[in-house]
Amino acid sequence: MTHAKWRASDTWMLGLFILWLIWTVLVAQSAGIIHLFDQSIALPLHHSPQWFQQLMVGYTKLGNPHSITIITLILGGALWLFRQPRATLFLWINTWILGGYGNYFVKQIIERPRPTAWRLVQIGGFSYPSGHSTSTTMLIGSLIVIGWTLYPKSTTKWWLLGIGLILILLMMMSRIIVGVHYPSDTLGGFMLGSCLLYLSTRLTTGYRTGPLKPQHQ
Repeated sequence: MTHAKWRASDTWMLGLFILWLIWTVLVAQSAGIIHLFDQSIALPLHHSPQWFQQLMVGYTKLGNPHSITIITLILGGALWLFRQPRATLFLWINTWILGGYGNYFVKQIIERPRPTAWRLVQIGGFSYPSGHSTSTTMLIGSLIVIGWTLYPKSTTKWWLLGIGLILILLMMMSRIIVGVHYPSDTLGGFMLGSCLLYLSTRLTTGYRTGPLKPQHQ
């Protein structure tokens, strides 16, 4: 990516970060607009078809900490076998450290209680931002970045982007459908994950793929 394109991306992502900060403040203050946003999205999803709700109950388990750990280990191991140790570290650090601890840190500050009116699964802890949304964004987003870095001219990268965004959106929806998060939680988690992913991507430009040590010819 050229310097000019990076500057344009920096501007957009700075705007997203500011939007996330504003969103987080509104959530912390229980603003009316947040309540309206949550109701307008949660109610239709809670009345979605029974088969879809059951599908989301199963799908949301893929975002549980143990599941994310196993999935990330397998994917990282596969990248390592394909001689991409830097990509493995990029994936692991993003998902486990930046995504995991970043989300936990914000949760402890906001301390938003989880919704209780509708529950298909049981879970403790605070609600904002959604850890599943953040970690899924970091995990799938990291894979997308790696794919775009390795195959910048391949049309497959667009399929990777499209499928990845659908999987992230489904995880966000699943957390609302099972009743453990408000829609504003999942959106906050997605924005947080996107900002952290971009920061990591920006700082690792030229170092995300390939062997750990430069190969001298």
